[in-house]
Amino acid sequence: MRRQFSLAVAAVLASSTLALAQQPASTTPATPAAPAAQAQQPPPPPPPAVKVGEAAPDFSLPYRVPAADGRSEAKTAKLSDYKGKQNVVLAFFPAAFSPGCTSELKKYHETSGQFTAANTQIFMVSVDSPWANMAFRQSINADFPILSDWKKDVSRKYGVYNETDGYAYRTTFVIDKNGMVQKVDQNREALDPSGVVGVCQKLAKGTME
Repeated sequence: MRRQFSLAVAAVLASSTLALAQQPASTTPATPAAPAAQAQQPPPPPPPAVKVGEAAPDFSLPYRVPAADGRSEAKTAKLSDYKGKQNVVLAFFPAAFSPGCTSELKKYHETSGQFTAANTQIFMVSVDSPWANMAFRQSINADFPILSDWKKDVSRKYGVYNETDGYAYRTTFVIDKNGMVQKVDQNREALDPSGVVGVCQKLAKGTME
């Protein structure tokens, strides 16, 4: 009797297992995984304190050049020295030897002849030391000074200093012979000097509107 009962129970269990196995798989779609968060782009820099049509604040900044004895010589660039004589391109950049700034420096070096023909002096500026900027200039044999605003006074005066991270925002000012700002480029636009060259050429020809 017990044997018959055990066989009956086993048959029922086997039948139930077979029925479950024959059921179709669930067609409920799996919940998709949440998409990975997209990398956020850094916010654009705030507009500078000095705008187009305004007088460019005067400045006096140091830079160094190699000397004949293998050392280096200290020099100073003063904006007011160029008033009535030449246009000035004042190009602030974040950090010497960084990839973006190296690319920008090379482009200015490649177009320096066009700036010279347009009676324009190029000054690149960062808050790096005069020695670091001299080495940066020498790395590609640039033929214009790279000024050191290591006290950050000029970057703050022009409104391009990042107080949080401690560098100057990439910002380029075109200053005419009268000391007035004619163009301002920022961020990625400032990486390419072609538009700046065009403005300087117009200033040289007297065709700037």
